Amino acid sequence: MQNIIHPKLKKSLNSWFEEKFDSLTLPFYSSIDLRNSGYKIAPIDANLFPAGFNNLSEVSKAIAVELMKSYFKEKQHKKILIIPENYTRNKMYIENVFAIERILQLAGFETRIGLLHNETYNLIEPYETVVKENSLLKTTSGFVPDVVVLNRDMTSHIPDTLENLKQEIVPSPLYGWHSRQKFQYFEIYQKLASELCSEFQIDPWLISAPTESCSSVNFNDDSSLETVAAKVDQVLSLVQKKYEEYKIKTQPYVFIKASNGTYGMGIITATSGEEILSLNKKKRNKMKKIKEGIEVSSVIVQEGVPTIDVFEHSPAEPLIYYIGNTPTCYLYRYNSRKDIYSSLNSTDCKFHDVSQIVENKTLSLWNTVSKLAVLALAVEMRSFHT
Repeated sequence: MQNIIHPKLKKSLNSWFEEKFDSLTLPFYSSIDLRNSGYKIAPIDANLFPAGFNNLSEVSKAIAVELMKSYFKEKQHKKILIIPENYTRNKMYIENVFAIERILQLAGFETRIGLLHNETYNLIEPYETVVKENSLLKTTSGFVPDVVVLNRDMTSHIPDTLENLKQEIVPSPLYGWHSRQKFQYFEIYQKLASELCSEFQIDPWLISAPTESCSSVNFNDDSSLETVAAKVDQVLSLVQKKYEEYKIKTQPYVFIKASNGTYGMGIITATSGEEILSLNKKKRNKMKKIKEGIEVSSVIVQEGVPTIDVFEHSPAEPLIYYIGNTPTCYLYRYNSRKDIYSSLNSTDCKFHDVSQIVENKTLSLWNTVSKLAVLALAVEMRSFHT
């Protein structure tokens, strides 16, 4: 698998990436979910508001400290306010917020955690209540940040308090799932993968998962299901041809995912369009709503990539955390209750920082594909400002 991208290409690849990133604003932070089947490796999700910083080892946190310091260096910010998710009753998520706070403090910033005035029922302690006065965000104790770091993906909307501020907000609230669509992201990624692969004589299928979209979807409507089923068969047909080309014996399958989905919600698998037409009530309900009760109205149909990665005798998948366009950490998400074909992102999953134990050849492959995924995020971000 490592031979997809030959080590001799490293210097040329670095130059290609430098040129591509040159005119783009980099994401403050991001995380990329990869799946490696042994015959291909592809990003299956890209998050601009990553949680999970509590899973970083001390070594990875130290790298994050330096990278965050570097990210803000030119702007001379001194005070940072973190605004987390508004449903915060998940203890692991709360640990993540404290981990981000600690990393920023170690990077030399005076840092506070702020909850919007109507969201102070959360379990985070200590926190400060955030208010807006004359387009300036501050806390009721008088703390006025130079920059606001968002760690909430705003599935439903941008809160009024975060609109039209004088201070910089990273990442921008414009990038929340209220406006992002997975299909738009994967369309950008596919185009960049084709460019890179054309330059270096690689089959783009080896580093991407073909993806189609279905809009105006209602999983209780039979004609809507027929549209989804047709897309499932379309993607499976394409994948089957690739399996025959590479003599792969497994049965192809797809993931159907909410296009504005997150936290592993709104995901099912299928091995034929017929399966979609005969979906049971439980699976239909699963695809009706996602986080914050938002109704699913569009989905993507994406090639399923079985994982060959194993950790603690469980199926695993790499998560690469970035600050800007530099990797800060390599985690495994692993799940003893799932098989190699399933989405591992569920309540039973666990995480482990494997940055220090993965072979360099593997890291090099993860780096190339995940960096391409971050490049796609930077291009997607630009689209919200044009």
